[in-house]
Amino acid sequence: MLDINQLEKDYPNFRQEGFDKKWLNFEQLNHYFSIKSSEKEQIGSSFLGNPIYKLSFGTGERRVLIWSQMHGNESSGTRAMFDVINFFESNSTIAQTILSQLTIDFIPMLNPDGANVNTRRNAVGIDINRDFLAKQSTEIHILLNQVEKGNYNVLFNLHDQRTIFNVGQTNEPATLSFLAPSFNLEEEVNDVRKKTMGIIQAINSDLQKVIPEKIGRYTSEFYPMSTGDNFTKMGYPCVLFEAGHYPNDYERNKTREYNALAIISGLNALTIKTEFPYDEYSSIPQNGQKFLDIIIRNVLIKQNENSSLVDLGIYFEDVYSEKNNLVERVAKIIEIGDLRKFVGHLELNADKELFKGIGKDYPLLNQIATFEIGKIKCENGQIID
Repeated sequence: MLDINQLEKDYPNFRQEGFDKKWLNFEQLNHYFSIKSSEKEQIGSSFLGNPIYKLSFGTGERRVLIWSQMHGNESSGTRAMFDVINFFESNSTIAQTILSQLTIDFIPMLNPDGANVNTRRNAVGIDINRDFLAKQSTEIHILLNQVEKGNYNVLFNLHDQRTIFNVGQTNEPATLSFLAPSFNLEEEVNDVRKKTMGIIQAINSDLQKVIPEKIGRYTSEFYPMSTGDNFTKMGYPCVLFEAGHYPNDYERNKTREYNALAIISGLNALTIKTEFPYDEYSSIPQNGQKFLDIIIRNVLIKQNENSSLVDLGIYFEDVYSEKNNLVERVAKIIEIGDLRKFVGHLELNADKELFKGIGKDYPLLNQIATFEIGKIKCENGQIID
């Protein structure tokens, strides 16, 4: 039986070193393959010709496909995936039981072109996750071909979500969120969704023991062009994983850890159950959107005789620099005014200090921020302590 608390304690033993940064590009993926003995199979190439690989583990009759980074800037699932692979290569009884009951195919980095420049979309600007019907992207054909020939029983679709999400009505960040995708506009529940809900319920039951109150449920509205919804429509239980924010973890290493535990929990559930109760799925709190990365409250903005006392809401955006080939986290002001309904991952009180900008003495929305507010300073999107 899986002891999730013990698995959490053992995590450092199977954590893959070298994947500490949120940005994970194709060069780093190739470096991983150069130091690991895991055999890989190329199942296609991206629009720009980067190989897309599949790794296979296990000998069981039930088959599972897990893919990540179909959005190139969402790496938490990929990094967690390699932690799980290391777990499979250990002497763990749980790992060996899973591998005897399941055959598991991993597709890390379905969108290497997007990963290289830290963008959601592929090289020609297509959102692969919204390309199920038109099939205009090179990469969606690779995924669909694999699903078609793989005879899979369950699919795990690994994504990242923004730092804005909270759990239900609480002030807890949604570190992990899950979804059993809908197959129609009415969001009806058929046997396929019931099984998906049951797998998520089993994962949630485990994860609440190690990360209580930080697990949410993603909204279930039907997206006619998305992969999860259409795979569900085709009869595949498709579990959507959304890796989010953990306090003070902008590189998402704690998130990655819990994501790895969640994947193992889900696979373990598939080895020990054929029927999946789903009665508690709807009690998993739905995601809210209460968070901003920083809120600076009580900021005085003044121009001549006019003045306003406002709150400023800042969101961090990961921006790729082609010149320097790096990703930098920059601050942008995205909300101004009465922000009492929002919560900041970091909250600062300006105590009515005057806002001083560059060129203008009032804040500009959605620009890389440079300002001073008393002792609070931001220069070219970097908060200065």
